[in-house]
Amino acid sequence: MSITWQDLAFRIESDLAHEVAKAWSWLLPEPWEPIICSTVAGIFLTIPTGEVIWLDTATALLEQVAESREQFEGLVKSSPAHVDEWFLPPLVDRLHAAGKRPKDGECYGFIILPVFAEGKYDTDNMVVVPVREQLIGIANIHRQLSELPNGATVQVKVTD
Repeated sequence: MSITWQDLAFRIESDLAHEVAKAWSWLLPEPWEPIICSTVAGIFLTIPTGEVIWLDTATALLEQVAESREQFEGLVKSSPAHVDEWFLPPLVDRLHAAGKRPKDGECYGFIILPVFAEGKYDTDNMVVVPVREQLIGIANIHRQLSELPNGATVQVKVTD
């Protein structure tokens, strides 16, 4: 299959970006500006000092990936290894082969989050979900998990 940038990444509108920033403010203080989002659970953003930070929404991990937006864009254009790590094209290819293709306003989410031992970056553990659910809804789950000690037993209850 042939994977395109539209299969790997998308931009979010400023209204949604504001909601996302509010949802993740417990981990990443504002202000920040989104650059691009991976269809597989990542937000790349700039902070006031200029660095580019990768927020992996699947694991709630933050990592500085570039000193500037220009450096980040250069890495994306020139480093297949970084593109593979950040945007997971082989996984997206397998998801497409499994019939899982997000439409506008959708991306990939997890049945079991990779923050749990049972959660995997695998086609059987991933589904197409609304972007809002992945970027905002998951923030509350990670906030609650962050308050628990490592190794704690967790029981997830879904309510309406």
